[in-house]
Amino acid sequence: MAKTGNGQGPGRGTAPGEPPLSDQRLVFEPQPEQFDGAGEIDVETDLDIIANTFRAVIDQHAFEAMIASWNRKLDKSEDDGAAARGLSAPLMRQLALARQAMDHLDMPADNDPLNRAVQEVGGAAVVLAPDGRIAATNELGEAAFGGRQGVFLDRGVIDPRSEHDFDALCRAANARGNRSQAILRIMPAGGRPPAFLAEAYLLEAPGQDKSFVVIRSIEIDWSAEASARLATAFGLSEAETEVARLFYETRSIERVAAARGVTVLTVRGQIKTVMAKTEAGSQADLIRLLAMVASRALIGRHGVTAAWRDPLGREQQVRLEDGRIVAWTWMGAEDGRPAVLSRGFPMGYLLPAEAEARLRAAGVKLYALSRPGYGNSTLDPALDVLADNLAALRAFLAARDEGPVVGVGTSNGIVPLLADAAARPERYRALIAIGYTGVFDRSGVQRLPLIQRTMMRMVAVAPWLVEMMAKSGHRMMQQHGVDWYLERAYRTRPRDMATYGDPNMAPLLRNACAHLLTQGHTAFTRDLMLARAPVDADLDRLAVPLLWLAPTEDGVFDAARYARIARRNSRVAMEPLEGAAELALYQRTDRIIAAIIAATRGG
Repeated sequence: MAKTGNGQGPGRGTAPGEPPLSDQRLVFEPQPEQFDGAGEIDVETDLDIIANTFRAVIDQHAFEAMIASWNRKLDKSEDDGAAARGLSAPLMRQLALARQAMDHLDMPADNDPLNRAVQEVGGAAVVLAPDGRIAATNELGEAAFGGRQGVFLDRGVIDPRSEHDFDALCRAANARGNRSQAILRIMPAGGRPPAFLAEAYLLEAPGQDKSFVVIRSIEIDWSAEASARLATAFGLSEAETEVARLFYETRSIERVAAARGVTVLTVRGQIKTVMAKTEAGSQADLIRLLAMVASRALIGRHGVTAAWRDPLGREQQVRLEDGRIVAWTWMGAEDGRPAVLSRGFPMGYLLPAEAEARLRAAGVKLYALSRPGYGNSTLDPALDVLADNLAALRAFLAARDEGPVVGVGTSNGIVPLLADAAARPERYRALIAIGYTGVFDRSGVQRLPLIQRTMMRMVAVAPWLVEMMAKSGHRMMQQHGVDWYLERAYRTRPRDMATYGDPNMAPLLRNACAHLLTQGHTAFTRDLMLARAPVDADLDRLAVPLLWLAPTEDGVFDAARYARIARRNSRVAMEPLEGAAELALYQRTDRIIAAIIAATRGG
């Protein structure tokens, strides 16, 4: 029997203690026959592939060179099947060595600027987008500020005496003021932990035209280790170190002077000397630096970034007989008409606040299913990827038996919904497909941007090579931040780049990436395989309505081809989604929500 419960546990779908992301072991194995391949050696291209594969482990620019060399290799074959047969044994052996080396490398340090801001302190910390959504936090921050990545900060945690300073910072983050830092008093949600002081300052991130607001506790106990670190790092004398410690603990020059039995003028001079040696531009900067030193002495190196958890705090789980977990959450009206969202890899499930409000007002309950490998839903590597997704979907529907549902699939998330609706039409009122529709029109793969096109083709040639590429990419994201991926994914599509460049979208996009990346490169590779799963037969025999919202600015849209596909089944209606690209869920939210509401009403 499957067992159902809430999912507010450890926040991971992988086994306890399993390493995250780029530190996970590779799962897909090379096939023995690939090492006996009779493919002709292409000296120049093959050497480029080998060299760039090894370089991509540490060089972020080599990743794109590796992709480009593989694309040249694939383009020399008439189709992907011929490409698979044309790989030479020497090339495969060298790439297997690269795979073995990558599988034993340590995880790189996290240099994402938003993650660093919450990791480099041992106390509660949070990063806010200009509109107030939480873009990053640590575990202590989740508890103190009462929110998870992707949701709006509860302003009730800001002490009324600090609201003026907080509002001034928020205006500056939106380029409507010049306040750059402040000290705030925080009143934690539920009163735990006790109230504390926090530094607040603006953080600029690459590619963003507005700033983020960082709030970090500065009430971290000072230790002898902290004093030793401070003195060694900045060449402070014993007296200067002691003055710095007292200033950190009291935030008052007068109280430092009283504690040391000297004049205020003397302490002011010592503080100026400490600021000069530490290159702190202001007393607030000095307090921030001292808090960082105290934090590093306390925890050794980093704070603990919060693991992915449902930001809505509503996650439910069902445990299958084989021990696997299927997880989901919901938005809208708690007792509303049911719809289920099956997300694909480019988009998450968090909606803008006004969109959920519309669902609630319309009486719609939109379940957001974490497909196998996403969030806290575990995958079964022994199952074919479509069978795995169908098992999870059916377990969810059985656990939430509320009659026929509207199935909403973004990108390849439509594939399991289509397969299930074709087999069990009585379980569905209608289907809605949103976003990249290369799952219906396979010629669209050739119109994808270079990175996506190459990896989508490669997964049909050798999944183990794609998993190795994915792990290399995840290492770069760990080292350079999630923006490393987002910028490369969207820079050829102006509409998506505009959405990515809006810092108010950062919490939604970062949560979408975290939701997918929780279980690493294996889940990512299997998701590419799902996008290539056969759908023609299911599309032809579908007996429920399917609305296909096809973005016109994703670089893949082809009105004539799409119209021909829609004519194959009278229940399929294709609607061009003007002004939308891959991130359609956030670009045409109003139209998508209207379609979901209408479908649940039978319209």
